[in-house]
Amino acid sequence: MATVIRTHHQRHDAYTVNIDGDQVSVTVTANAGVVRRWLCTTLHLRRHKVFLKRLVVGLGVQWTPGGSDPPADILQLCVGRRCLIFQLARAKSVPRKLHTFLNHSSNIFVGFWNHSDRRKLKHSVHSLDMWHDPLDLRYFAETEDDDDLSQDSVEKIIEKCLGYEVEQRNEISMSTWYKKHLSDDQVAYATVDAHCAFLVGRNSRVWNVLRSRR
Repeated sequence: MATVIRTHHQRHDAYTVNIDGDQVSVTVTANAGVVRRWLCTTLHLRRHKVFLKRLVVGLGVQWTPGGSDPPADILQLCVGRRCLIFQLARAKSVPRKLHTFLNHSSNIFVGFWNHSDRRKLKHSVHSLDMWHDPLDLRYFAETEDDDDLSQDSVEKIIEKCLGYEVEQRNEISMSTWYKKHLSDDQVAYATVDAHCAFLVGRNSRVWNVLRSRR
């Protein structure tokens, strides 16, 4: 179970989300400047991984149900214990650095059940392009018993790969994601999704997957 502590700032909300003892720092914002600073700091802290072309990024997309193919309302990014929840539907602009980050061929984006994420971002109000589809960890995650994860839920994949239980409730997934203030449950859901994807991808050394494709 994830627990959430929130601190309000002028252009963003800062959260600490506890996931099985990991204290994850989360920035929730619709402000382009805050996103730019988050990316600059994160890339600086991980500059060695960037240099080695081993930067793993947990990525998630949330949208509000309705219509035939609703666009992305929320983009989640997580590197290490730093997560960003960018409120695309409420953002007036998107920093160029985010476009560059998503469309960089060496960045390794990973997630769960994410076959539509690239399309959703492209169809969002800011038309975000990705260089390639994010890796679906159902097919690339490594487990001790070499399990087939292709039909497993996110909770089951996390349990098999990371050894602890999380609760990702369907009613949170299907909630309204374009509202100005996200609930603590929404922030926890989005953070677990992206942070656990980062951990599973990193532990599975997914950079070897992209290297074999080049």
